[in-house]
Amino acid sequence: MSLANIAVGFRFNPTEAELACHYLYNKVMGLPLSCPYIVQDYDLYGHEEPWQIWENFGEHNNTTSDDEDDDEVEAGPSPQDDLFFFTNLRKINPGMKSSKFDRGVGSNGGRWHGDDVHSFHCKGITWNRRRYCYKNPNIGTPDASWIMLEYSLDDSLMQNVPHYTVLCRIRKKSNKNCSRKRKSSQSSSQLEPKRQSKKLNSKLRTPPIKEKKLFM
Repeated sequence: MSLANIAVGFRFNPTEAELACHYLYNKVMGLPLSCPYIVQDYDLYGHEEPWQIWENFGEHNNTTSDDEDDDEVEAGPSPQDDLFFFTNLRKINPGMKSSKFDRGVGSNGGRWHGDDVHSFHCKGITWNRRRYCYKNPNIGTPDASWIMLEYSLDDSLMQNVPHYTVLCRIRKKSNKNCSRKRKSSQSSSQLEPKRQSKKLNSKLRTPPIKEKKLFM
């Protein structure tokens, strides 16, 4: 069954613990998934850019996020939609014991740049979350920015598995608000010298102390 066959009105709105401890854990361990067609297998580190992936899968996307802040994926009503994928990570040096993975995406120099890893524990399962932001020095300022949350199991659970599979949550964030903030900050910075000059003029207009008081 594909996403196009999902019942009208259905919304996939899991918690982070459910994503890691049910969907990802069952996928890695070869256990059945309650909704196997919701989180799809896809190579997010292939030749497609994030917006191309969004165009291909966003049309039939029936997922809803309750997250207000991109940094904290917790509670908070928001109408944003997310895309969920299972993807296999590829090491930069496959023959080495290094745990560094290739984060390149697309064919024009784009990469996913990550923040610090946050670890959690639930139902006897230790899992990690890391936030990534897409950056590409070869393109101008896009109309949207791309955020990806990557959920992975603890390395102790990944010893005897054929692939290092993670669950990724991709979000499209409009940059219109950012441009508005830049404009407002620029306008405020232009007004600041005027405010300072008014303060200086007010100080200069302060009436001088009368001379008779100086000699009292």
